[in-house]
Amino acid sequence: MPQRRLFYLDANRLSAYRWQAGQLTAEGSFPADSQGLEAFLDYLVQHRQSIFHLLADVVEEGYQVDVVPHVQGRDRTALLKRKLDQYFYGTPLSLALPLGREKTGRRDDKMLFAALTRPQHFEPWLNALHSAECQLAGVYSLPLIAAAFVSARTAKSQPAATQFLLAVMTSAGLRQTFFEDGQLRFSRLTPLTGSGLEESARACAVESARIYQYLIGNRMIGRNTVLKTQVLVHPSQAESFRASCRDSNELRFEFLDLSAEARQLGLKTPLQSSQSSQSSQSSYSETLFLHLLARKPPRRQFVDSSARRLHSLWQIRFVLNVSGAAILLACLLFSGFQMFRLDQLRNQTEQLRRQTESIDRQYAAALKTLPAMPFGNDVLRALIDRYDKLVKNSATLEPAYQRISDALQTSPQIEINRIDWRIGSNTGGVQASGNVSPVTGPAASTGNDLSIITDIYAELPMALKNDERALKSLIDAFAASLRKGGDTLQIHILKLPFDVESTKTLKSTEEATSNVETPKFSLRILQKL
Repeated sequence: MPQRRLFYLDANRLSAYRWQAGQLTAEGSFPADSQGLEAFLDYLVQHRQSIFHLLADVVEEGYQVDVVPHVQGRDRTALLKRKLDQYFYGTPLSLALPLGREKTGRRDDKMLFAALTRPQHFEPWLNALHSAECQLAGVYSLPLIAAAFVSARTAKSQPAATQFLLAVMTSAGLRQTFFEDGQLRFSRLTPLTGSGLEESARACAVESARIYQYLIGNRMIGRNTVLKTQVLVHPSQAESFRASCRDSNELRFEFLDLSAEARQLGLKTPLQSSQSSQSSQSSYSETLFLHLLARKPPRRQFVDSSARRLHSLWQIRFVLNVSGAAILLACLLFSGFQMFRLDQLRNQTEQLRRQTESIDRQYAAALKTLPAMPFGNDVLRALIDRYDKLVKNSATLEPAYQRISDALQTSPQIEINRIDWRIGSNTGGVQASGNVSPVTGPAASTGNDLSIITDIYAELPMALKNDERALKSLIDAFAASLRKGGDTLQIHILKLPFDVESTKTLKSTEEATSNVETPKFSLRILQKL
């Protein structure tokens, strides 16, 4: 992981710091001249692999609150760029901060447009970073970090007032930032000509009153509003500031302990109290703000993507490396799990092998106790095959009776007198003492195949005795019902209730009428086993 290095830029010089795990270490100070730029370039070459953040604390800055239509995508980007060019023409160091949406009307977006209005002051330092091919994460202003400070205090159950003024002392001067509902609205830096602590305290009181009048003039606060002013100072300076900054009908001062705030926010660099009342730089406020910048940089900053190209490439490379490492770790874990499972399977296989050997030994020992067989395995296998064939060829009466019962359901006029059932060989023809009808169903097979032979003897209604056509239809329907669902069945009509052969003697009507015998027929069902 590359080290993080922070730059603090004011009107006169640029100071470099190294940040690591909450510890901030000063590494150099470079004046804004040719010699300072050369030393700064040498410094960058030595630490080219680091990630750099630049914190600007300069007078040349501008803020403008405006309302824009609520649009998305490219339209929003073009609209904000046009607004920034309109307010801060000529500087590429600008940004737009959303302040929420209006609650009435079209619900337009409220925006804060901010810019560093003197880009010439930043160009030498940015050019040095570019020429040294360093990874610039972004350019930030101290008010942006002050907003992060307010958010951090609010997150720690220290709610801020609806409108308040935050005053801090830095090496650049007195910084006063106005917040409304926890959001940045305006900021101003006042350079201090003197270096005495008493003068700094008096300047805080005077400039707070001026800021109050400015906010009223721009209708950012209402008249007769009591503005709360929070002053962030070191404990050694608190008495001097309390003596100069007294409450009035317009301002209420509250003094924040800089050392305590730094400890709560995780800054491990000790803030030494200065015993010299002539030093106005003993507040170390910029140290706290640099720590906040390193810990959680704001999402928005002032430079465009071209100046941050190397850092963007590093971020992409970092994401790819982390993803690759995660995939590699997952593969290693999966491989380890598979090796563990393989070892388990090997142990189970070995246990099964040992059990099999033990069972085989028990089986062999059991065989030795049995008497010797009078024949070999081949003979035994042939006997078993023959037994299986006999079992397969075994048949019962139930299927035939079930088939006949189903056929009688469709032909209720037929009455069964007798059923003969046996297993025999079908030689291909069916002989009967009476009439023989053609075979219905598949052709009769030849050879000595075994079949189930079922002979059915039945009677027909007496009322149909003289209606040979009706009798023939009933017999055919009954045979068709028996044939249904049995593709291997052969059905032969053995005898009809009337004579159809030409060799029979014709009888007179009286003789036929005197014969009152019930019409009978018989048929045979062959089913191959």
